[in-house]
Amino acid sequence: MNRPDVLPALLRTLARIAVIGALVWVALQALDWLRMETGAAGMAALALLLLIYALVLAVPFMPGVEIGLAILMMRGADAAPFVWAATVSGLSLAFVLGQLLPSSWIISALRDLRLTRSADMLAQFSFAPPEQRLEYLCQRVPAWLATLLTRWRYLALAVLMNLPGTAFVGGGGGLAMAAGLSRLFGPATTLLTFVIGTAPVPLIVWVFGPGILPWTR
Repeated sequence: MNRPDVLPALLRTLARIAVIGALVWVALQALDWLRMETGAAGMAALALLLLIYALVLAVPFMPGVEIGLAILMMRGADAAPFVWAATVSGLSLAFVLGQLLPSSWIISALRDLRLTRSADMLAQFSFAPPEQRLEYLCQRVPAWLATLLTRWRYLALAVLMNLPGTAFVGGGGGLAMAAGLSRLFGPATTLLTFVIGTAPVPLIVWVFGPGILPWTR
C-alpha cells in the first residue's frame, strides 16, 4: 500500500471498528437489561438484543453466535424460536450483502485490515467464471467436503454452518457472505438451507430446555 493511501485506509478501518464496537456495547447493555427486567421491558430488551444479534452475526469474524447462545441460556425454551429466526435473518443478510456488494469493496476492506492473503484469494476467486469458482473452492477444502461441494453444494453449506472450523472464513456470517459472493447459490434454496441448517440447537432447546446444552452444566 502506498504511503498516501495509509491514512484513508486507517480511517475506514477505525470507522468500521467503531460501528461494530457500538453494536457490541449495546448488546452487552441489553444483556444486562434482560437479566434485570421482566414484562414489557424485558420483551423490549429481548427484541433489541435479537436485532443486534442478527446484525452482528452478519458481520464476518464477529462473535454473533455467542450472543445467541447467551439469549438461549438466559430465556430458555421461550426464546428459542426467536433466536432461530434471528439467526436465519442474520445469515440471510450476510448472503444478500455478498451478492450485492461489489467484490472490489470487500477486497479493499480486507486490504485495509491487512488481510492481504484473504484479499488476494478473493480477488482470484471473484473474477473467475462460476465453474472455475467451484473448482477453486474444492481445491481449498478436505476431499470429502470437495465431493459435497461438487454434488451437493447446499448440503455442504449446511454442514459447514455447524462446524467450528468455519472461523477461518469468518464464522457463519463470513460463510454466508462467501456463498453470496460466489454466485453459486440460489437465494430461495439458500434461505431454506439456512432455516434447516441452523435448526438443531434452537429446536433442542425449545423441546428440552437450555439445561441440555453441555456448556450449561
